[in-house]
Amino acid sequence: MEWINVNEKYLDFLRCFEGRIPRTDYGSDKYKPFFGILFENEKFYYITQVSHAQFRHIKMKNQPDFFKIYDPKEISRLIAVVNLNYMFPIPKDEVTSFVKKDIDTYRTFKSEEEKSKYIDLLDSEMKMINTMNLSDAAKKVYNNKYSFPDSRVAQRCLDYKALEEYAKKWKTEK
Repeated sequence: MEWINVNEKYLDFLRCFEGRIPRTDYGSDKYKPFFGILFENEKFYYITQVSHAQFRHIKMKNQPDFFKIYDPKEISRLIAVVNLNYMFPIPKDEVTSFVKKDIDTYRTFKSEEEKSKYIDLLDSEMKMINTMNLSDAAKKVYNNKYSFPDSRVAQRCLDYKALEEYAKKWKTEK
């Protein structure tokens, strides 16, 4: 997998229907790229985002839709989490590669050291993401959302099929 960018206008469009669609840009000094592609169907890619590790995540266990990411240099240090329940579809033409050397176009940094640390964090997160089998887990979460709609995991998930309909609507109205 790799870091990717998603058309911000498409994200805003989806947020009109589903407020839990993650943000990438939330201030001039904050930016979180998405990663993927978790899986694809004939029209869409499914992607998600990492979230900052919070104190409450330390005691949580990995679940079918929740994965912890530890620092590869200090394996006991939790650095992020992945919530597959928040994955969503994007039209294939709404994604571009995230280019680390152009990171200054996405956000500002107080210093070169801060910039370097952020790039190192992204590299560490991606290194660990690529050791996980998130593609298979994502497909399973997607299928179980509709096969077992009353399960706790399904209740936490976005409505992927409804989001696919909004994604189709985006493509026709764009």
